[in-house]
Amino acid sequence: MTTTGIRLGGLVLGSADPERLGAWYRAAFAPSAEPGNALKVGDNRLIFDHRDDLEQSAREPGRILINFYVEDIKAVAAHLETLDGTRWIRPVEEFGGGLIATIEDPAGNYVQIVELRR
Repeated sequence: MTTTGIRLGGLVLGSADPERLGAWYRAAFAPSAEPGNALKVGDNRLIFDHRDDLEQSAREPGRILINFYVEDIKAVAAHLETLDGTRWIRPVEEFGGGLIATIEDPAGNYVQIVELRR
């Protein structure tokens, strides 16, 4: 089997409160996006799904890291600071390929913002 023709269609984030989670992602990364249960990010989608079988916060938040590649990490970090409840796990710092930071979303998932060197 070859992997040609396969592409990631989206990532489903389960939550007891998907409206709140979706609103946070819109405010954080796409303030002009329309409300709804999915957020288009590049060619992919983040889908916010209501789940009754989940705890309020992710038990192992580092198991999956959601990465957003950004052009200006310092501007994005400053914007994230304005959002209610932003919790920094890793502040903006250098790594081998550029700059990286990690925050926690309202469901306890880890989200990384990455600015790659050109």
